[in-house]
Amino acid sequence: MSKKNIFLKITKGKPDKVAEGLKEFYDLCENMSEFPILNGLNLRLDVWKTLLWYLSNDIYSSLHLQCLRTLRVLSRDKTDLDNILTLPNLTFLLTIANLFKENKQKFVYEPEVIFEGQKLLCNILFNSPKVQVMIGKPDYLRCLIERIENPIESFTQEMRLFDIRILFLVTAFNEYSRRFVKNEFKGDVCLAKILEDISSQYNSSPIKEDDVNLACEILKTLFNVYIHVEDPSEKVTEKFKNLVSILRKLILCQCEIKKEELHSNIVNLLTEVPPESYSNLLQPVESDNCTHVYENTDMSVIKVLLQLLDIKLEYKLDLIENITPVLSCLIKLVKSERLMRKFMRLEILPPLKDVMKRPEEGNTTKAKLCQLLTSPITEIRDLVAEFLFILCKENVDRMIKYTGYGNAAGMFANKGLLGHPQPKTDYSSESEDSETEEYSKYKEQINPVTGCYEKPKPNPLEGMSEEQKEYEVMQLIGLVDKLTREGVVQPCRIGEDGKPVPIEHVLELQNNLPKQQTTCDTSDSD
Repeated sequence: MSKKNIFLKITKGKPDKVAEGLKEFYDLCENMSEFPILNGLNLRLDVWKTLLWYLSNDIYSSLHLQCLRTLRVLSRDKTDLDNILTLPNLTFLLTIANLFKENKQKFVYEPEVIFEGQKLLCNILFNSPKVQVMIGKPDYLRCLIERIENPIESFTQEMRLFDIRILFLVTAFNEYSRRFVKNEFKGDVCLAKILEDISSQYNSSPIKEDDVNLACEILKTLFNVYIHVEDPSEKVTEKFKNLVSILRKLILCQCEIKKEELHSNIVNLLTEVPPESYSNLLQPVESDNCTHVYENTDMSVIKVLLQLLDIKLEYKLDLIENITPVLSCLIKLVKSERLMRKFMRLEILPPLKDVMKRPEEGNTTKAKLCQLLTSPITEIRDLVAEFLFILCKENVDRMIKYTGYGNAAGMFANKGLLGHPQPKTDYSSESEDSETEEYSKYKEQINPVTGCYEKPKPNPLEGMSEEQKEYEVMQLIGLVDKLTREGVVQPCRIGEDGKPVPIEHVLELQNNLPKQQTTCDTSDSD
């Protein structure tokens, strides 16, 4: 039977024929997302009206599940969805999902019908801007958060998951709703409590997949609620410290399924948490079983985050989406906590031993980061440079030592650090490592531009007369001048602000040469 005839059977047929039509539709269209056949003659509106009418009558309760399944499939098509979903219709769908109580409501829907209603709400929230605005009403939000906090006994784990998914979509699309969720209804505290319950269940056994899914949905929702948090009060700071302690327990739980997804969502949330609460990620060493210890502090969480960074650095596609969150999180951590910075420094930039390879060569985390210092994706490049620079205590000479001047030159130019004295920083003056024997042995033969040892090379000017040298110099000047006039290259000098300034003539390079001579101090001591 054609789709049009099926729809006509649904809208014009008797109840037994409607049931038959609904089954035929679901079997035929379960995986479809567009229904152009409903365009014109108000057929789309007629189908929705008919199905909503059957749902509003308890004498047709046998059709309710099929009606909702049909509406869920139809709601994938955005066409006319805003016109169909009026406020009364939305309120009715919320009532079916048991998320709004009407005084005139005479019956309660079965759990499987409520579940189908939850899935339908997710679809219309995703596809209807009108619904995204309407569903932000405090009455709707109150019912949703109350049920998340006190789920109905007959609810399955999946039904609880969909309640949180609805809240995630509401807070994602409706900025106004976030304030009510957080300030009026304490929804963030409720969600944090569920996370704490999950993390407390699994001290020795791996987290079950259902709980991983639930935790991920909660973490995404909390990210929406806390995005762009203003300077918190002392009371709010304590709330965040408690949340960070919960995240610490969660990230250290054994996880065999969707581990990267769980850790990624924790990282996303940490980027929105005030830095004052990051200290709760660290704990004093409590047992001899702790394998990642630094200055009598358990660094297990930081090690997990670095392992996640290493995994993300292997991605070749969607680099901004995959690498930016974890880098942003690590930058906030190293800026806020001295111990974290020192530990990450030792993990990523250990004392130099292998000076025969360029910094970007190899498969270490440091090498992968150095490769991205010259990435054409400026957002990634700048974040990597900022992270490494902070690990180097924002010391130019130390950055050159570990990454090579060629890799770091772009960042130095952006920060106005070319040819200028090292600005003062707030870091401690203590040395965090000393030069290794290997580095000291080859120090004088290390090319600061490439960051690695180079064998002594013969002087190309050796054996030339002064006239020959002058001729070669003038030839080089002529070639550079030609490239400049043709727009192939743009030579620059270093301006007073330490940033590159385009030159008008190549001889300006010679005039500014004395100002640009710097002495490179590669010692790790401040």
